Amino acid sequence: MKKILHILSVSIGVLALVQSCRGTWVMYDEGQMDHLYFCEGQQVHTASFSLIPENEIVVTTSVFLMGVPSDQDRTYSLETIPVPAGETFTTGGVSYPVVAARENIDYSLGRLVLPAGAVETTLEITLHRTPEMLEGNMLRVGLRIKDDSEFLAAPADSSRAAAIVTPEFYLYVNDGEPSCPFWWRASGGPLGWHWDFGRFFPDKYRRFLEYFHATEQTNPSFYNYCVAAYGYYLDTPDASYASDGDTERLMNTFWRKTYSSAWAKYVFIPLYNYYKEWYAQHPDDPNVEPMGPGTINQGNKSGWSDPMDPTYGFFN
Repeated sequence: MKKILHILSVSIGVLALVQSCRGTWVMYDEGQMDHLYFCEGQQVHTASFSLIPENEIVVTTSVFLMGVPSDQDRTYSLETIPVPAGETFTTGGVSYPVVAARENIDYSLGRLVLPAGAVETTLEITLHRTPEMLEGNMLRVGLRIKDDSEFLAAPADSSRAAAIVTPEFYLYVNDGEPSCPFWWRASGGPLGWHWDFGRFFPDKYRRFLEYFHATEQTNPSFYNYCVAAYGYYLDTPDASYASDGDTERLMNTFWRKTYSSAWAKYVFIPLYNYYKEWYAQHPDDPNVEPMGPGTINQGNKSGWSDPMDPTYGFFN
C-alpha cells in the first residue's frame, strides 16, 4: 500500500479533505491532533520459517498520516496487544494455539519515525527464529498505534471491507510445518482449498514452490517477474492489494494474470499430474482427494480441477 495521502485545504474553515490509502475522501479537522493508522487490504498477515534456512524474516507495512505533514521528523508509539486466553489460529484445517510474540526476543521493531514532509512511513518488523516456534504454537505480533504527545490513533473504520482503516496490526508466525498462504482459497471461502490446486497440505505447498523455483532455470523472465511482484515464497505482504493501480500484482489468483501460460506449463500441470499419479498408486494416502472434471464442489470446498478442464480449468 504505497499510495501517498493527499490533503486539500478548504479556505472557508478548518476542515480538510483527506484521502485514505484506498482513495476514500473524508473530512478532517485541521485543528485537532494528527492521527496515524494502518490501512489493511489483507487483515491476516502470516509468516513462516518452515520453508527457509534463514533465522530472520523482515516484514514491512505502511503507517499513514491523517493530518498535516510536518517540517520535522516525528516519532510515534506502538503498544502490544495481549492475546486472549484460549485463542487459536486455524490454517489448512489445523488449529494452532496462539501465544504472544515477545519484543526483542521473537521480534524487534525498526525506527518508529514519520519523516519530515511525509504522509506515510514504513514500519519494519524483524522476526527472529526461536525454539518456541517449534512447539506447535502460532506466535502473534499484535501492535496498536498508541496515543502520545505527537499523534493519536485513528479510530477503526471498516465501512469498506477491501480497505479497513485500523490502529491495529496483526502478524502470525510459526516454524515447523508451513502454514497455508492466504491466497490458497476460493473466492469467499476459507483458507485451505481452491479448485486450481485442491486442498492445502504442507507437502503439496512445498512441491508447488519446488516447481516454481525450478523456473529460475527454465524460464528466467517468468521467474524474475514473479519474485519481484510476489516474493520468493509468493508471500509479499502488500501484494494482495496494488495501490499503485498495477492490477497485475494482485495476489488474488495471481497465477491467472501475467504469465498465466507459464504458470500452467511449469507449475499447475506438473503439480496436478504428479498427484494424480501418486494418488492412483497410493489410494490409502490420507490426503487423497477427488480430482478431474466433475469433482469440484464449491459448497463443500472439495475437488481439484484438471488445469485443462473447460469448466474449472486454468484457462476458463
